[in-house]
Amino acid sequence: MQLKSNHSEFQKEIEQRGIEHLIHFTSTINLLSVFEQEKLLSRALLEKFDIDSTDIFDYVNFTDDIRFDDKNYINLSIQHPNSFLFKRFQQKTTGENHINWCVLKIDKKYIYHNETLFSVTNAANSHNKSSVGISGDLSKFRQLFESSIKVFTSYNSRIIERNDLNNKYPTDEQAEVLVKNEIPLKDILEVCFENESDLASGRAAFNEYKTDNFVVDSSLFKKDRL
Repeated sequence: MQLKSNHSEFQKEIEQRGIEHLIHFTSTINLLSVFEQEKLLSRALLEKFDIDSTDIFDYVNFTDDIRFDDKNYINLSIQHPNSFLFKRFQQKTTGENHINWCVLKIDKKYIYHNETLFSVTNAANSHNKSSVGISGDLSKFRQLFESSIKVFTSYNSRIIERNDLNNKYPTDEQAEVLVKNEIPLKDILEVCFENESDLASGRAAFNEYKTDNFVVDSSLFKKDRL
């Protein structure tokens, strides 16, 4: 893995903030594809290799400023899922019995991967892309944790304050770390389920694979970042 030239500065920032992992939520249907390919792939690579993957966005109607338009990147969060998106997906797929959810904890080293980019809010946000910018430098990474961030949407603007938020969390829960192309299965630290029942179902569905890192972590399925 090629690192950013100033990766040691990133490592220091990560350590000082107490950041433990990156986050990606997905359905167990798509997780099966990750295990089969032995890597989490960007949409561009899934399409290039014609790999079957359920596009969960088909189940939820969002405005155009929700999905980042560069398919070469995998969208990750820091420490906790984007609960706005996650809850919408969960609610909209309640009646789909074949869709169950899990949260992947991914090695934090991808923060200082050479091609990784950072976005202070949802990367697809048009104002954010044009006026704030998305880049991979240290100053942009630090910007994710500013004391207040002004976010523009299709409908209005709002200011998000950090207040007493733990140092390891970005100011806006929709902030993103964008990792290019792929993440090997070995760098998925844990596959997290909301409860013991979902964990048992997950292990049963993946009985042909090693599932030692399948765990219950209900905190990741709650809105509040603790």
